[in-house]
Amino acid sequence: MIKLNLQQIKNSAHLFKGISDTALTSCLEGLMGDVYGESENPKMAIAFLGYIYIGGVLDKAFLNEFMNFIGNGHLVFISDNKEIRDEIIKHYGEKAHIQRRFETIKEFPNLPEYSYKLTDGFALKRFDKDLYTQAMNEDWSDGFCNNFNGCNDFLKNGLGFGITYNDKLVCGATSFSYYSSGYEVIIATNPDFRKRGLARIASYEFIKESLKQDRLPSWDAAHEVSLHLAEWLGYKLDYEYTGISIQA
Repeated sequence: MIKLNLQQIKNSAHLFKGISDTALTSCLEGLMGDVYGESENPKMAIAFLGYIYIGGVLDKAFLNEFMNFIGNGHLVFISDNKEIRDEIIKHYGEKAHIQRRFETIKEFPNLPEYSYKLTDGFALKRFDKDLYTQAMNEDWSDGFCNNFNGCNDFLKNGLGFGITYNDKLVCGATSFSYYSSGYEVIIATNPDFRKRGLARIASYEFIKESLKQDRLPSWDAAHEVSLHLAEWLGYKLDYEYTGISIQA
């Protein structure tokens, strides 16, 4: 198993032609994440940026080497090759769970007019060093920024809006990743503050700012609740696909 350089990544990009996630695009553009192959001219390649994207023809030895290398945390594997998915399930056994996921069409959403008012104690804030630090110190929110190389990288190349309650971060919508023409959005809410409409507000502001920057805010929904919010925000479903979630 070797880590591919940028030219090798470009030469291997065709292996991922069945996967359209923009976090993968970030890897293939060499902006974020890592891409691995069994050789410098691989028949199967693995891109890793929060999620694990696998393209090409199954190479059992390489795939199992990578799975042993990556360990047993909370993982999500995405591949359009059923043989690869079956091998992942075989490797992880009962820890592996099939996940229905929903990819939206890669076009600027028709964002609706939306007015809202936050109740006392709540405030909307653009991500800064303080919100970055808060996000990275909580399990529910560390996915907001942990694909970036620190706070400065996030503030330079990423985007995020958080909702605070008494100055404590309780909800946010941020860039899970960035690529040349847009962002991949991630939304999360502290479990104690769910079902209050906070995710709708944060994601609305994130998308509005993305559109102002003329950058596509790409939305890959991990479940139907996320899809319904995306559709309310003006996105359209492109297709449903299968992911494999590994529970630690």
